[in-house]
Order: sequence, then C-alpha cells, then structure tokens
Amino acid sequence: MDIKKLLQKQDIEQIKKLLTDSRPSFEVQREDAMKQYKVDDHDINDASIRKDKQITKDTGTFDAEGNPVTQTSTVAVARVAIPFQKLIVERRIGFMLSIPVELELKNENVAGDKGNDLVSMIDDIQDRNKMEYKNKEIARRLMSEMEVAEAWYVVENKLKEPKYDLRVSIFSPEQGDTLYPLFDGTGDMIAFGREYKTKSGDKSIEHLDVSTAEAEYRFVKGDTGWALDKEQTPNPIPNQFQKIMIVYYQQPYPEWNDVQSMIDRLETIISNHADMNDYYGSPMLKVSGEVQGYASKGEQGKIIQLTEGSEADYLALASEPSSIKMELENLQNFIYAMSQTPDITFERLRGVGNLSGVALELMFMDAHMAVHGKEEIFGIGLQRRVNILKNAIGKLIDTSFADVSEKALIVPKLTPYIPAAFSELLQNLQLSIDAGIMSKETAIKLNPYVKDPESEIDLIEGEENMGAIDLYQKAGITAPSGDDFSTKIKTK
Repeated sequence: MDIKKLLQKQDIEQIKKLLTDSRPSFEVQREDAMKQYKVDDHDINDASIRKDKQITKDTGTFDAEGNPVTQTSTVAVARVAIPFQKLIVERRIGFMLSIPVELELKNENVAGDKGNDLVSMIDDIQDRNKMEYKNKEIARRLMSEMEVAEAWYVVENKLKEPKYDLRVSIFSPEQGDTLYPLFDGTGDMIAFGREYKTKSGDKSIEHLDVSTAEAEYRFVKGDTGWALDKEQTPNPIPNQFQKIMIVYYQQPYPEWNDVQSMIDRLETIISNHADMNDYYGSPMLKVSGEVQGYASKGEQGKIIQLTEGSEADYLALASEPSSIKMELENLQNFIYAMSQTPDITFERLRGVGNLSGVALELMFMDAHMAVHGKEEIFGIGLQRRVNILKNAIGKLIDTSFADVSEKALIVPKLTPYIPAAFSELLQNLQLSIDAGIMSKETAIKLNPYVKDPESEIDLIEGEENMGAIDLYQKAGITAPSGDDFSTKIKTK
C-alpha cells in the first residue's frame, strides 16, 4: 500500500494498519524493559515472584484434646533491589556525551568559508535548543525505552533577524507517544506517524500526526471516528523543507539486556543473604532440656537456670559463607565486563595512583569501544539531524546558504570522555615545540587550560612586545613603533 495515496484518501484505518505493521520489532517488550529499568519494579520487589515466608508458631495454648494450638503467619522477606540498569545507562551516557558533540566540516576546500559559517549557524541553533543536554535525554530514552524521536519545527522571530528559527520536541513511549516510522526498501524514511492523547477537561482525545516530505496530516478521533483535525488550519500542513523533519532512534533491546539475568541473580543472592543475617546476625539461644529460670534485664552476672542434663548454647553458622562472597564478586565483575561498563567506584579507584595518559586510555578502552559501537545508532541519528538543519537553513532560515548547504559535508564527532592527565599533556606539548614538530600557536590551541586560543595568542605576543620595549627603555634608546617593529619582535 502507498502511504501517500492512503493519506490523500484519508483512509485512517488503512493508514494505521500500514504504520502498525511496519513498526520495528524489539527483542524485549518495552513494558519488561521499563520494569527492569525502574528499581521499584524489579522482580525482587514483586511479592508474587519472591514470595513472603509462611511460618507456623506455637500459641502456647492447647485444644480440647490436649494438642498444642498453632497459627500460621506471614513474615516479610528481605528485598534488595540494585539499580544496575540505570548505572549502565548513565555510565554509557557519561563516557559518550560528557564531552559535547563537535561538528566537523570535511570538505572545506569545496564549501570554503561559507561552509564554516554554516557549521557555526548549526551550532547556534543547537545551542539555542540546549541540545548538549537534550542529547543526553535522547540517549537515555534510547538506551532504556529502546526508541525515541526528535521533531524539528519552525517558529517565527517577530523582533529579530533571521525571521525564522527552529525548535525541537522529543517524543518517546514513556511520554505517552506511540511512534510509527515507515521506511522504503532502501531504508529511507518515507513517513513518520505519532499517536498520542491530549486532555480536554475530563475527556481524553486521541491524535495521529503523519509526516511526509510533502506535508503533515493531523488526524483526531471524534464521536464519529477518525478525521482531519478541523481546528488545525491548514490541514494538511505543507512541508516547505521537502524533507521529513524528524530523527528516529531505535535499538532492539535495552542497554543492559546481556547482563539482566546476572542482575536478577545478584539481587536474589543479596536478598537471601540479608534474610540469613536477620536470622543469625543477632545471638539466638538454643536450649536442650528444661529452663527453670532466666536472669532479669540488666542483672549483673546473668545466668539461665537449667534442670540437670539440660544444655544451652548459641546458634551459629557452621562456616563463613565464602562461596556466597565469591559468587557476588564474580557476578559484579561479569556485569561490569559484559556490559562494557567501567567500575569507577571510590573503592576501586582509591589505590590506583597517578596514571599516565596511556594507562588511562588502556583502563577505559572497553568503555570507549562501547561508545564507538553506539555510533552505529546514535551517531547516525546525529548525522540525520545535521542534514535536517543545514537543509532548513538553506531553504528558509538564510537562503544565501542554499548552495553551500547542498555541498558542505558536515559530520558530528563523538569524543569518548577520559580523565585528563594535564601535566603529561603539557610536557608533551613543550617537547613537541622544542623538537620543532609543532608551532606555539598549535600548542596553545591544544592546551586544556586555555579557553580562548586566539585571545591567548594575542596576549602572549603583547607580553613579548612589551618585554622588548622595556629593554630599549633600559638602554636609553627610543623604541621603534609600528607594524615593522612588531614583525621584527615576532621573528626574533
């Protein structure tokens, strides 16, 4: 079925069927993934899965036949849920996006200075939309909910230039959105649907928005069924960009999927161990025989009076649970290793010492490989965003960029985070300058302590010039002035 023909006919049932049948498949149900992600919903907290204990207690009374009367009661078991899933997601985001995404113009020889200006305009649009922070939200929703979309739309600037600007909204299942990407045989998106609900008083209203390269159709479900939303004019809304202004991100399973069974086992063992501590952590007296009397609370030299032949001692574990400790350690190590998540807890790092830059790179190599692996999904989405923004700039925001927006090859660059070994870096920069393989200007630009390289270069040159002028004054000679003098000083 052709989505464009169905949209023209406004055959909503067939449109929904086509979109539903074309939805990506996931290896894990979203509901299950979110139960795993939200620590309160873990199986260990589910009383139908980890059931409370039923115990029988003697009431100290007897029935008519002289038999002891017992009663059954419920004792809550220990439930220790560990948010390992959130930890894995947050560590991945930290290593992937702590250093903001940079845009790189790959073909400056073709795009020229106008290409660099286009990069700056895209950066400005992203800055105004706080994309440095929204990138983290998008990544978090992708890794946990398994799908998320960002939709760009035009707003009009009434008080400043340029006349138009771009804004972004984020859609995801946890926000009540059902997402329907539709791709052709080559993998290009040819339509995108979003189903959601709004409130009107006490009434819930269903909506379905479908975007194509030509237009956006907004449908609403009323008492007589689905129809175009009459409150939206025009409807359909013409797409002046001739490109779907939506970036869709999707992955088949949540970020922690490969270690989920290990997390379940870890929570079970820790909870069972907590139960054992509840029973054996405080002294429990075992008596064989008959007790005749007990010491009073606070009494000095406490004793228990027993009949002849009776014994009393404390219950204790026969041996330390070393096998439990070993399994806990193994599980934690496997969870970190198999999810490519570095264990950077204080306990782990406090004895590491001052590592070199190479050692730090080796220590976090696995996390960096995970970031580069994520480029297959997240990086592609970032690239599509760049293509959408440069197309919008050339077609509407500033039409003087129409030509360069088609020629410029702008690529987003993900830089994995690594703790900086500043002293070693500065030493290497100085060695490179002394060896004649790097200029001072390049070294200044690479210096992490310098925030504005161009201003820093001017300051250094000014200090060098001032030093030379002082020498002239000490010698009682009038210092030359003008550009010729500055040129000579720089040469020296």
